Amino acid sequence: MVQFNTRANEILLKLVYYGPGLSGKTTNLQALHAMCSESNRGEMFSVNTQEDRTLFFDLLPINLGYIYGNAIHLQIYTVPGQVQYDASRRVVLGGSDGVVFVADSSEAKMQENVDSLSNLYHNLNANRLNIKQIPFVLQYNKRDLPDAMPVGVMNRRLNFRSVPYFESMANRGEGVLDTFLAIARETVGTTFKKYHLDKKIKDFDEMLNLIDSNIKASMHELPRAAEPVAPPQESTVLRHSGVSITDLAPGKVADAQDLLEDALTSNMETARLYTELRTVKDSLEKKNEELRQIYGQLERANQDNLKTRRYLEGLIQSVGEAIVSFSSDGRILTWNAAAERIFGYARAEIVGRTLHQLAPASCAGELDQVMAQVGRGQVIRDVPTVRLRKDGTEFPAKVTYAPIRGSDDRVLAYSALIRDEGERQSLEARLADAQGAAVLTRILPPMLNEVANRLSPMTLQRDLLLGEADPVVAPRLAKVLAGVDHAQMLLKPLFMLFSPSSLRMANASLNELVQESARRVEGEAAAAGVSVELSLDPALQPTAMDAGMVLEATLCLLRTGIRASARSAAKRLRVGTRQTSTGQQLVAQDTGPALSEEESRRVFDPAQATDVDSLGMCVVASVAKAHGGKVTVRSQEGLGNAYLVELSMAEAPPSPSVPANLEGARILVVDDEQFLLECLVDAIESWGSQVTPCSLAAEAIQKLQGGAYDLIVSDIRMPGLTGIQLFEWIKEHQPAMASRILFTTGDSFDPETRAFLEQAKLPHLGKPFDLKKLRQAILDLKASRAN
Repeated sequence: MVQFNTRANEILLKLVYYGPGLSGKTTNLQALHAMCSESNRGEMFSVNTQEDRTLFFDLLPINLGYIYGNAIHLQIYTVPGQVQYDASRRVVLGGSDGVVFVADSSEAKMQENVDSLSNLYHNLNANRLNIKQIPFVLQYNKRDLPDAMPVGVMNRRLNFRSVPYFESMANRGEGVLDTFLAIARETVGTTFKKYHLDKKIKDFDEMLNLIDSNIKASMHELPRAAEPVAPPQESTVLRHSGVSITDLAPGKVADAQDLLEDALTSNMETARLYTELRTVKDSLEKKNEELRQIYGQLERANQDNLKTRRYLEGLIQSVGEAIVSFSSDGRILTWNAAAERIFGYARAEIVGRTLHQLAPASCAGELDQVMAQVGRGQVIRDVPTVRLRKDGTEFPAKVTYAPIRGSDDRVLAYSALIRDEGERQSLEARLADAQGAAVLTRILPPMLNEVANRLSPMTLQRDLLLGEADPVVAPRLAKVLAGVDHAQMLLKPLFMLFSPSSLRMANASLNELVQESARRVEGEAAAAGVSVELSLDPALQPTAMDAGMVLEATLCLLRTGIRASARSAAKRLRVGTRQTSTGQQLVAQDTGPALSEEESRRVFDPAQATDVDSLGMCVVASVAKAHGGKVTVRSQEGLGNAYLVELSMAEAPPSPSVPANLEGARILVVDDEQFLLECLVDAIESWGSQVTPCSLAAEAIQKLQGGAYDLIVSDIRMPGLTGIQLFEWIKEHQPAMASRILFTTGDSFDPETRAFLEQAKLPHLGKPFDLKKLRQAILDLKASRAN
């Protein structure tokens, strides 16, 4: 009979598997038990009494879903099938909500099936149950027997109610689940209708389908096997023995049927209690696991709190302002690293002492007034004041005061954030200097371009004038023009950085360039008392490089080493070369003071240069980068500084057959500087060329539209149309001339100009340039077009 367990919110339904002996009832139950998932599987019990052999039943809690807040659970029983155990069958059948009759399909067992079905009818009557009304399902088991009777015949003999029937081979697990689903669905449906639980369910059939789905979800098919596999016989055995008349209640007549009923009932109650105990045990284990998880969460929370505390402590210690907390009597409680730096007191020597000693006598009453306001919960921000360092010096400061509250919102202590205004003022001055330097950085390249434009005509005219001057005037003129050379030499590092020419690659010997550089700086080294020692790798092979640029970089490297070594007692500069698998290296080791880490980082940065001499290493870095290499420095106190210049290996391009002269070449020259334009025309015409001058790019376009030219020499930065725009017009309208242009510029440091030169891959001359460089560049351009 259905049980409503309000304590556990369960609806308990009892299903009994009935049938003749050895028909497969126990095998059905064992197969069902094996199909259940581990989380849903209850324990199998075997009850042994004095009067009969084993009774199998399973308090199997299969959750079928929640209806009206109650979980539907099924309890599944089997009965002993042997005839002599009729009393046991009657007891177990009591209170059944559904019955599965397991029939043996063997023809020899048909009479036993009929007798067992008749026995079911009588035992149900004995328990006030009607076989025509109770949910009932038939299972025809052992369909694999050779003498299995046809299903139609078995139906005519056994299925008097025309109830659902199923064929099965329980020892293989076939048909077991289908039978169980049918009796479960029928029992739940009949029970709900009997107690009118179906009235408030909108779709009762959908609920029954949900029951099928839930059962299937909690169970799985047994694995298929070629031979029948006996289900496991593991079970918990409960024995009831030694029953006697003294066990009966006083005045009760001793009856064998009563004794058997008591035995079975007590054992089944024991099994039920055992199951409840196991459920409680599982619940307690689950609670323990939840407690362990909560403990773990608390532990992690404690660790997180500890990390947060350390983080906040680290944050307070790392801020740039002094953070000090103090009590109501002015005693210092905490003191961060910035406070140590600003005031000069270590934490150990200041904590516990009064805050008043940090203020000069002129600010004596300030703290008492502040504490009175902050004690009322106010926050006072950026109070301008004066504070006192440990050495007695005063400094301007701004202080923000705030209350520190407890859990009850009472003010327990005070905090002060102290900002050193002297530091801020120093930073503002440095920022102003940096902004001024930024302005100079923007102004310097255009100014340098103007200087280059002024120096270029003087450099060009110098050679022409010296060649044409009277022998009496020439020496005096040479002295005047020497000033131009000296100015150009002073500015040469700037020009190499801001206005470099395109590389003119040819095979050259690095050893020879180092020897030439050492020869040129002999006088400077001797004046400084520095010895220059060369250690050159004799196996060093000539490689492709711009010999002029590498020579200038080597001179800058040696001069930097001489100046550094002059400040040491050893006064020695060692210079060496060596061959590597990827290129060639040049090493300069001086004996000067070691560079700091900060100085090592900025020694190759032009923005950090302080004078023209300090630009030398920037030139070295620029030349190394242009040759696919780099320069690094390693410094060590007592040993000096070692500069390593690395140049990548490269093959020189095929040497074009350079024409001997420029006789008859038609050259278009474009430059907005009139004096420089005139000097260019004079110089190029002196080499026998036909020159057409243009002061604007627009004028050059008109000339190109009206005539033919062999080469073009053009400035880049010009008013109106620039040299870049002129090149774009030529590419579109006269593409053959696009590779016949030599650009001149004193502003290749400009981002737009630099990007154009790198993309166009055209030859260019950095201003200022002399006649020799100009003539060689034009000859190279003419040769490249001839080949």
